[in-house]
Amino acid sequence: MSRPLLAALCLLGSALSFASENTAASEGSAPPSLLNPAAQIESWLATLPPWLRLGAEIRGRSDDYFGLNAVPGQDDAYYLHRFRLNAQVSPSGWMRLVTQIQDSRQGGYGRKPIPYSVAQPADLRLSYVEFGRGGEEAPLSVRVGRQPLVFGDMRLVGTSNWGNVGPAYDALRVSLRPGSVRLDGFASFVVTPCKGFDAPRRDKMLSGVYASFDLLGKTRTVDVYLFWKRDRRAASLLTYGVRSAGPLPYRWDYNAELALQRGRFAGESVAAWAGHWEIGRKLQCARRPLRLAAEYNYASGDKAPRDGHYGSFDAHYPTNIFGTAADFGWRNLHEPRVYFEWQPDRKTRVQTAYHWFWLAERGDALYNFAGAVFAFLPHAADAYVGSAFDLRCIRQISRHLQVWLGYAQLFPGPYLTQAGRAAIEYPYAMWNFSF
Repeated sequence: MSRPLLAALCLLGSALSFASENTAASEGSAPPSLLNPAAQIESWLATLPPWLRLGAEIRGRSDDYFGLNAVPGQDDAYYLHRFRLNAQVSPSGWMRLVTQIQDSRQGGYGRKPIPYSVAQPADLRLSYVEFGRGGEEAPLSVRVGRQPLVFGDMRLVGTSNWGNVGPAYDALRVSLRPGSVRLDGFASFVVTPCKGFDAPRRDKMLSGVYASFDLLGKTRTVDVYLFWKRDRRAASLLTYGVRSAGPLPYRWDYNAELALQRGRFAGESVAAWAGHWEIGRKLQCARRPLRLAAEYNYASGDKAPRDGHYGSFDAHYPTNIFGTAADFGWRNLHEPRVYFEWQPDRKTRVQTAYHWFWLAERGDALYNFAGAVFAFLPHAADAYVGSAFDLRCIRQISRHLQVWLGYAQLFPGPYLTQAGRAAIEYPYAMWNFSF
């Protein structure tokens, strides 16, 4: 077992022991605030004036890779640490200012130079002002500044929380909520980690309109959207689509999304599309909920390079939806998947999934979730990329402490084997303390 993973497991054990001792102490005769630092912090936060809210999050994760990026013999094991300090000031009922300072560190990272997406000491991650009375339910709200953007399942636009630094957007966002409809319009520059203060990328612009309709007492949603992406590579891309999710009779549920893309890319006209179809069912296993699901994801690829027509779907700025070992993107890909999630008790979740991957077009590349080329074999003998397995256990130790243990593996198929790639094994451990 690698030293970073062993260290993380020791930290997890200490945290579990600490939480257990504090729980036992709070049930004894001594005052909980004297024995539980979290209770002391909560007691102090309660003394703050109502217009000021403070919070913090401390997260540590050990990543232990065997065959990093599917390169034979390329192993790496390191520890990632992240601290976030949150502040919210509400000088009136119709205005609030939100700030988040983030400090991201690493230990044992083998690749040099260390990417800014891995370690970025003391930076301003969020800073925005919001106008509107009523919070998320406000009939009208306007948000200006550095902020997260999350729409739908974050397949096209999202703010991932998995990375040690994470993305953000310098944006103007206007939200309307007439009854059961929410309408969002925004214009933004994408903020990516860089040396010094993270600055907006003037060459990466994203704007759009997203409408959500709540149906059947908010249990079912229908979303309609239009995104406009502009950058140096894609002069102009319009993506419009529809998404719907909700329950079905007999404990069944569904989630489906379809996106069409038009515009210009590298001087060629774009005609691309992508889809997501998922069906699931909830069962009772030993009186505990168990959800089984099957899904299929597709994103078109480019049939012939430099023929004047570009067919490779661009997933904009998504989160990673295809697993932790399979760092693939929603682009030039077929992906069927089976999945289940079980809650053996009210504080524990077990999730597992198995994926299969094929290229949609052999003449196009295999891409990672950020849109970069992962492998390219224009004359590949087989379109089957491989399969992947994901398993994670999430335990809520206390109201403030959560721990994760996970394992993922990528099994290369003929395409990756021909490209000289190997299997990936990825065990990890993570803890998160927040208040």
